[in-house]
Amino acid sequence: MYLFTVVLHVFLSLFLIVVILLQPGKGGDVGNAFGGGLGSGAMFGPRGAGNLLSRATTVVAVLFMTTSITLALFSNKRMMEDSDVADELERLEAEEQVVPEGVDGSAPVE
Repeated sequence: MYLFTVVLHVFLSLFLIVVILLQPGKGGDVGNAFGGGLGSGAMFGPRGAGNLLSRATTVVAVLFMTTSITLALFSNKRMMEDSDVADELERLEAEEQVVPEGVDGSAPVE
């Protein structure tokens, strides 16, 4: 499952790059969006924002974020499996019990 998610994540990232680069430039629409437009529809032009490439970008971006979160959860699960908190606490307690002479406040032996 982990390998499948990694392969899907890489594929989605490459596909997302391609879909974004294939989109046509909006030209003056950015200027229209920040004060030079002729109303609310000027930002997206007469066709609106719902063309095929915009929808594909949205779908692929959502899938990309989903695989990112899934991979983060897999990573956290693997890290938690590799570490045993109880063993680490026992090791620390054993180290605390073995205190060198003179460190615990008593006078060093001469």
